Amino acid sequence: MSKHSFAVEELHGLQIFEGLTDEQLAWFSERGEKVELDTGEHLLERGDPADHMFVVVNGVIDGCQEHEGQWLVVNTTRRGGVTGMLPFSRMALYPRYVVAVEPTQILRLHKREFQDMLSVSLELGQRLVSKMSDRVRGDVRLEQQKEKMVALGKLSAGLAHELNNPAAAVSRGATTLSEHLAKLPMCVTGLMGQHLEASAIDAIRELPHRARPDTMKAISSLERADREDALAAWLEDHDVVDGWEIAGTFVDAGLGTDDLERLRANVPSAALGDALVWVQCGLVATGVVAEIASSAERISSLIAAVKTYSHMDRSSEHKLTDVREGMDNTIQMLGHKLDKNGIRLERDYQDDLPGTLANAGELNQIWTNLIDNAIDAVGEGGGTLRIVVNAKKSEIIASVIDDGPGIPEDTRPHIFEPFFTTKEVGAGTGLGLDIAQRIAKTHRGRIEAHSKPGRTEMRVYLPAAPVR
Repeated sequence: MSKHSFAVEELHGLQIFEGLTDEQLAWFSERGEKVELDTGEHLLERGDPADHMFVVVNGVIDGCQEHEGQWLVVNTTRRGGVTGMLPFSRMALYPRYVVAVEPTQILRLHKREFQDMLSVSLELGQRLVSKMSDRVRGDVRLEQQKEKMVALGKLSAGLAHELNNPAAAVSRGATTLSEHLAKLPMCVTGLMGQHLEASAIDAIRELPHRARPDTMKAISSLERADREDALAAWLEDHDVVDGWEIAGTFVDAGLGTDDLERLRANVPSAALGDALVWVQCGLVATGVVAEIASSAERISSLIAAVKTYSHMDRSSEHKLTDVREGMDNTIQMLGHKLDKNGIRLERDYQDDLPGTLANAGELNQIWTNLIDNAIDAVGEGGGTLRIVVNAKKSEIIASVIDDGPGIPEDTRPHIFEPFFTTKEVGAGTGLGLDIAQRIAKTHRGRIEAHSKPGRTEMRVYLPAAPVR
């Protein structure tokens, strides 16, 4: 990379300088630096201080940004184009690296020259402001799309995690049910060979109805182990094969040795083993069917939550929306992160909360950003996330409160600024809160941040729908 100055003649014909006189171009020749790049040579790196404006005099440069481990070209600047720091821009660091696609010559102008530059040509200043606006719109569209993809990734990860448990339960249940159903033909054949009296058959049929599984919820694991040991010993004393396995099933069902003694009093010893296996298979089947039904209901509720969360079947119109429902669906989608980090969740919802006229899918973007940020703030050490939703006068107030370290005082005024982020490079785009605030404003609401060490509250105000 070499540095010289451009002659006025070299600046003629550049679109950005169109209409400027030789005298005005001479100012750029004097104040600007000539930077020459070979193919593949970097003009700047991501994170470099944004101190210069760059005008491509000859050649082509690409702005590249990392996405999922790959570097993608997000903008291309050709002869007469301008990039880098522009007048009135709040850019502090360059957001991407810039590389020469072919041998390229660039005029580089330091930002300390901007005030004088604007006095040289007011028209040029207006042109640069227009360029900056176009660039900001393009960057915002790009980052919004990236934010949506990040949100989709979170949704997918959360859904996959939440679906895994009930799906695994269904799979385990099917295997268990198959194993126990395979035992039935043999034990039924054995019972038929005993030519049991009606009283014995009634006693066998009665035993499953004596099950009291709810009683097991109140006992300790130590007491449960004692009961299982007692049942296993009883079964062993009465020569029941695989008594330890039967004991576990009977303990889960709340059955004890008294129940087995009642059965033994009515069933011949030769039929006792087959009778207990038959009862065990019935108890296991009942439990497995209940678990499968519960898992299927869980899967169904998750699908319903995703449908509601994304509002796939709704238009973009503002309709009467229950903020609590959106909060709950978002929490369900991010529940795996709460569990992973050991975060305790508290909810405090007003019962008679009015609705708000809103696009529910857009509101869910707000809740996703705020709750996800709160989870990150609390971290993996565990803590508390509190969601409060109530109404005061004509406003609905939804608060996401965490007990993390708080927002540093010097960064607090900037958290709603686009591209501002305190996260590590690649961990955040700096648009989450900006997007959330703009969504709130399109709903005639706003977001306020109140933070101190140990308590950060992101408070969302939305207008309550009028009561008809």
